[in-house]
Formats: sequence, structure tokens, C-alpha cells
Amino acid sequence: MPDSWRCGEVFDGVAEAYDVRRSGYPREIVAAAVERAGLGFGSRVVEVGSGTGKLTEELVAFGLRVEAVDPGRKMIAFARRRVRDSDLVRFHVGRFEEVSLPEQRFDAVFSASAFHWIDPGLGWAKAAALLRPGGTVALLQPISVRDEEAGHAQDELLAAFARLAPEIAAERPAPRDEATIRAGAQERSENVSEVWAWLAHPGLAVRAAGELFGPATFTSVPRVIEQTADELWALFETTAVYHRLSATVRAELRAEDERIINRHGGTLRSRHLVALVTAQRR
Repeated sequence: MPDSWRCGEVFDGVAEAYDVRRSGYPREIVAAAVERAGLGFGSRVVEVGSGTGKLTEELVAFGLRVEAVDPGRKMIAFARRRVRDSDLVRFHVGRFEEVSLPEQRFDAVFSASAFHWIDPGLGWAKAAALLRPGGTVALLQPISVRDEEAGHAQDELLAAFARLAPEIAAERPAPRDEATIRAGAQERSENVSEVWAWLAHPGLAVRAAGELFGPATFTSVPRVIEQTADELWALFETTAVYHRLSATVRAELRAEDERIINRHGGTLRSRHLVALVTAQRR
């Protein structure tokens, strides 16, 4: 997935749809991150890629003081409204790699479904530089899990995508069962970036991250979603992958998705893990 992090700014053009169609993050997984990082009311944290504020809102609910960074002005406008212009949040428009923040002053660096949009050659080092010694990096990401009950429909959808967009399909990990996901994370725990890459972002591991951070821990909350073809497509329109496809491929893929899902009863049941990966700065 070479230089995929360069594509992150596309979301500002679909900020309203992103805010409506993307799910938030379960309070229990955010609570696990807060507890693991030893945070309390007034703890100072950075949020990388705050988007429309779905994680920001949860961080504010825990009383954390948040420096929220995002390159999208429209995304930040939605986030401001979501947190009701809370005094606990200060927003910064820009890429995380470029925004100036004080070093060794933060208790945690959070990022939800966004750290893969950061240049991996810079992101891990900057996160470590911002954290006080012992501070925590906490990354959240929904990841697909193979669901045996819906496996045939899922396989057909993946096959259609691979046929119509083979180069992009080759970049994406196939859904795995939960035991495989957990075992792979444990095997890679000495380098937090390798765990992160294993879960959903192959090719983005950085060797130096293992020297900057201690062993990674992995936990998750299960989520089951049922979607019609229209609902699935509406969500897909808010992804960077959608914007990499030509109009012709989009039309062909949508027709295939509708045909497959309708043949399997009109809805697709999919299992996800809302994953949390944490590691402490050495």
C-alpha cells in the first residue's frame, strides 16, 4: 500500500455524508484506552485526524483536554458543533506532520481510523516526541472479521471488487477470523506499528516504532451490522477507496453489489471488531 497516507484529504469533500454515515466509537473501548493510559479529568491529549469529532466527543465526555488535529476545515466545522465548542478542545487545521505542538507535554496521543493517513516515516516519531515519558499512543480502528454465516455473500462481494479493481484489492487484507487476528497481533506485539499494520494497514510498519514505544496491547469490542445494498454503498461513498475508482468502475461495482446482496436476501450481515492498540513511550 505505498504512500496510501497521501490520500487522506479526500474526506473534507464528503464531510456531511461522513458525519451521517460513519459509526462512532463504543464508550467501553474509549474507556479502556483512558484506563490503560492512566488518564483523569484534565489530562492533556492529542487527537490525530479528529474528522467530524466522533472520538473527540467521547474524549470530552471523560474530561480530557484535547488538541484535535485535522487537515479538513469542513470536517472540523462539524466537529466543533458536535462538541458544542467545548472549552476542553482546541482544533488545529493541518496535517499532523506539520502542526506545531509542544513536545513531551501530553499524556496520550489518540487516533481513530486515521493514523494510516499519516506519513509513517514521521508519524510514530512525532507521536513519541509529543508524549511525556510513559505517555500512551492509543489507536482505534474498526476491522472486518470473517463471518461464517455470511461468508458466501462476503466472498462474492470481494471477488467482484477484485475483478473490477484488482490493484486496489491487492492492497487490502482479506477478512480473517477473530482467533487469527488476535494471534497475529500477539506475535507482533514488540512493535506497535507492526500490530497496526497487521490489523488493517499492510505495508505501513516502521521498524523504529519498536524502539520508541514499549510492547503493544490489543483489545476490542465486537460489532455486528446488517445493511442493505443502498446502505452499504452509502457508507462506501465516504471511503478513500471509492474516490480512487473511475466512474465506470463505480457503476459496475454498485450493480454487482446490489445483485449479490439481493440474491442473499436483501441485507448483508457483517462482523467487525472495534480494535484498540496501545503502547507506552519508552
